[in-house]
Amino acid sequence: MCACGNQTQKSIPMSDSVATPEEVTANENMEAEDLPDFVARVYSKVNEVWSQKEVHTDVLDSAFFAKSYNDLRRKVLEVQDDKPFDEMFFIEYMPFSQGLVVPISISDIKADMLADGTAEVSFEIKDKEDAVKMWWHLVSVSGAWRIDNWKNDPEDEKGMADRMREYLKDNE
Repeated sequence: MCACGNQTQKSIPMSDSVATPEEVTANENMEAEDLPDFVARVYSKVNEVWSQKEVHTDVLDSAFFAKSYNDLRRKVLEVQDDKPFDEMFFIEYMPFSQGLVVPISISDIKADMLADGTAEVSFEIKDKEDAVKMWWHLVSVSGAWRIDNWKNDPEDEKGMADRMREYLKDNE
């Protein structure tokens, strides 16, 4: 758990309402021009959720991450459950806010549709004092975008999902 200001972060079980990887399909109607609207919707919800006194991060996780990502995160949490601190994989508690304080604004959105019907989007998030660059890999799930990998440094070679897979390979 993490506390930020007067907020208490509370994680409750994630919903299984997001589609399975088998349901992920390329949607011909989805275009790169739609991606800035998706990012804007995400951060509108982030600002709403993080402005609450008690923050339920599962609302954001189930609404915007692909089920495959949430399942991967759940496996990592199970594997590291009884491990000493120095053998744990760091799970980012704030993948949307990166420790920034709401209201968070977004800028410099760059979006690319990929050949397989997935997309990549990079952008910057800002609060009053700080800024963080972000990168998301997106999949289309039943006609809606979902994040299936992310990193807070677009120049990093590996995203969080890649690092979680490596951790599981080495620790299962």
